[in-house]
Amino acid sequence: MWEEGAQTVLLASGFNEHWGLTDFWPLLLLPLAVLPWVLRGQMNFPHPALQGLPADPLSAWLDRLWKMALSLLILALSLALTGPYLKSQYVEKIGRGAHVMIVLDRSASMNEPFVKKGDDAQARVPKMEVARKVLKTLVAQGHDDLMGMVTFSTSPILAAPLGNDREFVQAALDATEAGGMGFTAVARGLGMALDYFADQPVTGARAMVLVSDGGAHLDGKTQDMLRAMFMRQKASLYWIYLRSESGVSLKQSLAEGENIDAYPEYALHEYFQTLNVPYRVYEAENPQAVMAAVRDISTLKNKPTRYLEPVSRQDLSQYAYGLAWLVAVCLMCLYALELKRWQA
Repeated sequence: MWEEGAQTVLLASGFNEHWGLTDFWPLLLLPLAVLPWVLRGQMNFPHPALQGLPADPLSAWLDRLWKMALSLLILALSLALTGPYLKSQYVEKIGRGAHVMIVLDRSASMNEPFVKKGDDAQARVPKMEVARKVLKTLVAQGHDDLMGMVTFSTSPILAAPLGNDREFVQAALDATEAGGMGFTAVARGLGMALDYFADQPVTGARAMVLVSDGGAHLDGKTQDMLRAMFMRQKASLYWIYLRSESGVSLKQSLAEGENIDAYPEYALHEYFQTLNVPYRVYEAENPQAVMAAVRDISTLKNKPTRYLEPVSRQDLSQYAYGLAWLVAVCLMCLYALELKRWQA
């Protein structure tokens, strides 16, 4: 699902829009750069007839180099004192990935363990704890992806907006350690997550990863609205169904004449198949099954994705100071070549 090595392209609509100066008064020092060409700083040696000395082109060029180095030193120090910087901007990244919104159930039922199978102690771990650990692995694997997260119980909450800030999503997952409460409002959670795809160009595969134990009834109006949102945003749906002890298995068909409303998880699964978008369900009865589902999702192929990554302000004065140091070293070398005493 993710590939490294994305290309990076700087969005430039004008150079002056991307750089600035902290102080402007050091610009008044720039005219001092002409002083080396006006003033004479070399040592004087008395000689009765300088016209009689042979021409020395090397010394003439070294003298010009000395003056140019002094002017460059003044310019570099003046520019360094102005504090030049690159403004915060956006970088367009091109790679292969997806726009992934994690929709995590935080209802009270998520505090329950998985379905009990024999004496498997790992199956008794709360579903929320397992989901948190596995989703953190999923987030860490996304290199070129935009990721966000919505949690829901009775009401949905935006935990992390859709973006490329992995640490933000990881911190949002850590915050789920407080435990869940309330009911399972799946439709409201999915609706909020889908809203973050609105008004954005389709520059990559869009995926909704629902992590829930089901248990929600959707009325006809809600179903129609959610179906229209999925089709409009062109988002695929992947449901990691965390089956609890009291939950029904989605792998089995209901008996003929049995009321589907008595099994909200099964009814939700049947509805998701009518969304007219790519849909897959992963029924997980233990932590190992959850990890296997995440691995399967992470290997799905995606379209090439393009997105803007913010770049913070960068200080450029260090380069001016570095240039000043190089020029200073050059001046010291030239000073060492200067004749200190007249040789008859």
